[in-house]
Amino acid sequence: MKRLTPDQLEAARDALVDGYRNWAALKQLAAFALDINLEAKVGKGPLDDVAFDLLELTEAKGWTEMLLRDAAARNPGNEMLGDIAAAHGLAPAPFTGPAAAALDAGFQARVIQASGLESAGRWRQQMIRCERRVCQIRSGGEPIGTGFLVGPRLVMSNWHVFESAPGSGQLGEPKNYAACFDFRAAEGQAPADPGIEVPADPVADYLDTSHKLELDYALLQLAHDIGNEPMPDGTKRGWLALGTRQFELPKESCIVLQHPAGRTLEVAAGTVTGWLQGHEQAIYEHTAETDRGSSGSPCFASGWTLLGLHHRTGPKANPSNRAIATSAIVERLRAKGRLGLLPAQG
Repeated sequence: MKRLTPDQLEAARDALVDGYRNWAALKQLAAFALDINLEAKVGKGPLDDVAFDLLELTEAKGWTEMLLRDAAARNPGNEMLGDIAAAHGLAPAPFTGPAAAALDAGFQARVIQASGLESAGRWRQQMIRCERRVCQIRSGGEPIGTGFLVGPRLVMSNWHVFESAPGSGQLGEPKNYAACFDFRAAEGQAPADPGIEVPADPVADYLDTSHKLELDYALLQLAHDIGNEPMPDGTKRGWLALGTRQFELPKESCIVLQHPAGRTLEVAAGTVTGWLQGHEQAIYEHTAETDRGSSGSPCFASGWTLLGLHHRTGPKANPSNRAIATSAIVERLRAKGRLGLLPAQG
């Protein structure tokens, strides 16, 4: 999310004051959403001033999206907060809002406890860092899937996302694709942030691929090193490391960051239920909700370790979602002598 303009900052301040009408309520929001002590970090005073100072803090730390997303999700009936979330294309925060009703009541607590990140605020801070590394894959300006950085200029997605035409069995030319980061658009709304679109390197081929009937992945080289781009909190955007362990079966939590149906970046939570029969050690089945456009999304364990590459939904006879094990991808790259393509996590 881009830094707020003065007008946007004023609107966000007013929405926070309207939704959290006393200092104690705002203090609770800061504790739950950001894991910070409002009195220690901002202090007391008139609520307008406290809300403004809180926003200045989140702008400096790169946490404003997290704050506004949680603020709206925790107060879904507030019109001003809803308008702010829509204006900035913010998808609902995980485990809050109407979608949370479909989840087991203890799921959030179990996920955060298992993550080793100590608190919901720190868990969400790690989520924001992962979100920066996820992109929408486009062809001719149209969204066709999801991908994620695995190096400063290296994106991974599904092989079938880059298929030149469905069923053709051939990959399209890399120069026909681009990766868009930070795209934000609520459903039915004009884009709040068009994001940063980075074309593929016009002269480079795919650096490695595995057919859609195998491990269904492709590595696309971008035109420049967006992973080294500085972010508002002073860190660089970074990239994700492919995990080498496997999900604990059955029922380890699975969290998917995705651009479903061309929408803003969204999060879905579920569990990994087991291996796809006949594809043990290679393809998981999971219950996180996805949609068209989710192909190529990263699948994380509770502590934001990348362990899967969302692949597809199965046929009607077995409609469970499927994800390629990153451990299998790593082993394939090692066997081919290409593991050096992937740097350590950025």
